[in-house]
Amino acid sequence: MKLEITEDYYDIAAEWQYQMIIILRDTLKEKGIVGEQAKDIVGDFAFNLSMLHDQGEIKVDGKSYNPRISFDDFQGKLLTTDEDTYLHEYAFGNTSEAFGE
Repeated sequence: MKLEITEDYYDIAAEWQYQMIIILRDTLKEKGIVGEQAKDIVGDFAFNLSMLHDQGEIKVDGKSYNPRISFDDFQGKLLTTDEDTYLHEYAFGNTSEAFGE
């Protein structure tokens, strides 16, 4: 598989975040958590997960890693970026959109 650094990464990552927010929103709804409480939970979770992605540091066996999401285009390319990411800046906006605002 070929690694491709692309400017499309940010649009794809924002859509991935939105889809994750929809899954969490729907899961909370199935469990009876709706309205502002659900929106607050989803927004906080999306923001915190995005901060882990954007600025997080994971240590394994004494080595540090920053997590990165990449996207398979089903044509032999793995799309990614080598720049800083700012998904946390979209977390609450995507949450509002998922809740129809």
